[in-house]
Amino acid sequence: MSDLNRLSLDNIRHTTYTLNMIRTQVYIPDDKYNELQLMTAMGHGTFSELFREGIDEVIKKKRAKQPKDFDALKDFAGILKGGPKDLSKNMDYYLYDEPYQK
Repeated sequence: MSDLNRLSLDNIRHTTYTLNMIRTQVYIPDDKYNELQLMTAMGHGTFSELFREGIDEVIKKKRAKQPKDFDALKDFAGILKGGPKDLSKNMDYYLYDEPYQK
């Protein structure tokens, strides 16, 4: 079969997203997959849309449990005690073990 005929038989629907999305692969249990397929067949959206809705719900739920005054940078500050006093001035020296050049 020629490549042209093979291309005409291809029923895969290709979608271009204008949003910044990353394609990834996940493993889900058979029962969850079947449930999502059923919901898709009932017209509740595409498989991907339903999956993204679920992800949004998990993120929303986890953020709600996060303390209101949580500040990762503020909480990180002070964890590292000691160290060189001129770290910010001589960062390359300490990162790359090269002599500091003025």
